Amino acid sequence: MFYIVFDKVRRIFIQFKLIITRNGWKKAEWLKKHKIFYHIGEHCYYHPNILPAEPFLVCLHDNVIISAGVRLITHSAVNSMFNYEDNNHNYVCKHGKVEIHSNVYIGADAIINYGVTIGKNCIIAAGAVVTKDIPDGSVVGGVPAKVIGSYYEVKKKHAKFSEPFYNMKEQRTVENMLKVQPVKFDIDGDRYEK
Repeated sequence: MFYIVFDKVRRIFIQFKLIITRNGWKKAEWLKKHKIFYHIGEHCYYHPNILPAEPFLVCLHDNVIISAGVRLITHSAVNSMFNYEDNNHNYVCKHGKVEIHSNVYIGADAIINYGVTIGKNCIIAAGAVVTKDIPDGSVVGGVPAKVIGSYYEVKKKHAKFSEPFYNMKEQRTVENMLKVQPVKFDIDGDRYEK
């Protein structure tokens, strides 16, 4: 009984800590320091406010960036429905690890299901639902997620986008970069003038 109460209080504290810590780098360092996940490597960023149900089934290698709203699913509860339907307790909770290798970016609101391993040098698009292992060097998106490109193609395009900002003396915030390369909205042009 004591363990159950302790575990609930611990989970509430961890959830509270994730909510009040706005910096994803600090969240990842705190999770690493307190050994919440199975493993967290170097230079990781964890922005979600939600902890997986079984955080001990999550392994992050080095340089993993996890954006806001990402869900790491470590189990299924469909067994409860089957047990109720059959009026027994024969079905158990299916579960599995979520392992994310080095140099992986996961976009906002993506869902990574249990039993999934994401290879090295991958990009998971925002909103993707990953249900199967992702091979090294892939860019995936969609529901369910499918390979839509190459990590190295995206890296090359990003390098080209970054070129105008190489010599900036100011910090490279979006606001400062807009001084170098302004954005023009349709409403600002002659498109809507009569």
